[in-house]
Amino acid sequence: MVHWVHIARALDQAVLHRDRCLQVPSGPTSSDFWEGGWFQYPDKETALDALEQAGTSKQLKCPLCKP
Repeated sequence: MVHWVHIARALDQAVLHRDRCLQVPSGPTSSDFWEGGWFQYPDKETALDALEQAGTSKQLKCPLCKP
């Protein structure tokens, strides 16, 4: 199962999502580490590592999909 990390630099937060979450965009998006965006990871462990290293003060798990 694919996991996504949404980094929102303006909100200083990163959120972990499952691939079928309603908040994950269906089309291709542009992502930039310094500005934020959506980043795809092949497994939960890799996504959790990326969440911790996102450089944001808030690291959350999505309340809708509960990864």
